[in-house]
Amino acid sequence: MNDPKLEPQFKPTPEQPSAPRTEILVTPKRETAESKDEATPLEIEKEKSTVREISEMIGGLLPGKRRPRPTAIPQVRDGVTVKIEKIMEDGVGDAFSRLSPVAREEFKLKGEETARAIRLLLQNTHIKVKKIFELILNWLRMLPGINRFFLEQEAKIKTDRIIAIHDKEIGKLGN
Repeated sequence: MNDPKLEPQFKPTPEQPSAPRTEILVTPKRETAESKDEATPLEIEKEKSTVREISEMIGGLLPGKRRPRPTAIPQVRDGVTVKIEKIMEDGVGDAFSRLSPVAREEFKLKGEETARAIRLLLQNTHIKVKKIFELILNWLRMLPGINRFFLEQEAKIKTDRIIAIHDKEIGKLGN
């Protein structure tokens, strides 16, 4: 025990000869941050990236993380939703044909989601026309190379036609 780190911190003085002898547990002093045992920030970042890669490989199944469920598209659509989709696709065929196959699929899915959202808005007692207009405009903005003013005009026309269909449906229910 010649190591100075392990020497006891307490040394009995000669004035206390009758004091009972107690043993002191001595722990070695902590080494500084420059020691070999502690990781550098670069090593910590490497470990984090490794954990992320493993998590992605196993599909994010680490505890506390949940996989998002895919949104299911309802296969059964009522007549009003089909009419809304017909109005939305009217006049968009040329721009749709210029899209790539992947962009076509995205445009189609976004259009179906928009039609469902519009159908839900029409079921309310107070129809929010501006919200319907914004939904259609955002959907049409997916088409590349079309003038903004033309898109707004087209969205306005489609919104008016959808509201007219809704009014006809309400008229049928009221009689």
